[in-house]
Amino acid sequence: MKKIIACFMKRLSFAILFACFLFSCNDSHKFSKPIEIVWAKEYSEDELDFLCEKDTSYIYPNNTVVLTKNMKFYALSDKDFSLAKNILKEYFVKNLYKKNYKGNKTPLQLREYFRQYIGYIINDSQYVYVNLFTHLPVIPEPDCLCTIVPSQRVLIYEDNGGVNYGTVIINMDKKEVISFKLSDTDSDFITGNYSDMELKLLFPSVF
Repeated sequence: MKKIIACFMKRLSFAILFACFLFSCNDSHKFSKPIEIVWAKEYSEDELDFLCEKDTSYIYPNNTVVLTKNMKFYALSDKDFSLAKNILKEYFVKNLYKKNYKGNKTPLQLREYFRQYIGYIINDSQYVYVNLFTHLPVIPEPDCLCTIVPSQRVLIYEDNGGVNYGTVIINMDKKEVISFKLSDTDSDFITGNYSDMELKLLFPSVF
């Protein structure tokens, strides 16, 4: 079963609209198929990163648009994508677990998170937003040996979701993480000298 899910996710990324998926799950008359929860820790390292590469509107489950008017989407190249992943991994190793984390809870190891990446530009500077989540719902389809998973357009996120959800902002010009936060804490672990006001300008949907 795990191999089937992993193969399907690798081929289609997130193929079915998450919003439609949620609405369907709330209506037992329209949709009675079983839901399973899959966890990032069950997958290999190279199956955890998802690039949001199409010029479209990315949204949260509550229908909030991710990129606001002053944020211009840009598709990460293979080189950009590789760099963003390396910056994130280095940050977790060198910052979160070798220094005191300022948040109310200690984040999990990066290996335990799925990661969605969105590139955007503000004032000619390039940034990458990374959405972290530990698990997601899927619906097995035995007849076709496939699995229905959330849409690539929707970030898997939950307000007050504890250590299971996190947000990261990477400054690609400076090659550094400028903010990391868990979904239920007001205290951020910040690299660099960015004020709360500056962070709200860089990614207002998160702060």
